Amino acid sequence: MNGYKIAGIAGVLFLVGVLIFSAAYYYNGNGAHYGPPYLTQSQLESLNVTDSGVQASPADSTIYINSSTDLLVMAGPMNAPSMYSFEILGMFNPTLVIRDGVTVHFTVVNIDTDSYHNFVISSRGPPYPYMSGMGSMGFGSYGFMTSMNFLPPQSSGHFYYYNLTYTFSQPGTFWYLCTYPGHAENGMYGKITVDQ
Repeated sequence: MNGYKIAGIAGVLFLVGVLIFSAAYYYNGNGAHYGPPYLTQSQLESLNVTDSGVQASPADSTIYINSSTDLLVMAGPMNAPSMYSFEILGMFNPTLVIRDGVTVHFTVVNIDTDSYHNFVISSRGPPYPYMSGMGSMGFGSYGFMTSMNFLPPQSSGHFYYYNLTYTFSQPGTFWYLCTYPGHAENGMYGKITVDQ
């Protein structure tokens, strides 16, 4: 064999190795891809339960959380009065009344079909500006206590989600909101009251 053939075969083998490595990296061998994690419809439905330490009061659109719990937050529900909404336990942008010292594990799922969303906790209340160019926004002048990347809209039965765990360790008034430009400005936020 001449040198050109050997170099050509080595090049082809190298490319095949890169493709195999890339496929193994992107698909972890079980068909699951790397990137934003997602839930199927049935997985999403299984998360929509109320723990014993949580009491929902639809009459005043308030959720009382007295002990550490898991809470499903759905962003961009299509059945809401406005696309700029969070749905929690069947209520849109409800007030969360949380006992001081309680840890809440939020599973935030974007169920919107055409818009990105996130869920950030802040010490600053409305009104909110347009937030142009702020990206996923973390800590800073807006009083953010948490940060979250934007979740893509649902696609092909995949609902992208993010897990956020936060311990409410001081009494006061806080807010949850979506920092995508224009969303909080148009009402995509809710109040959190932490009391003893």
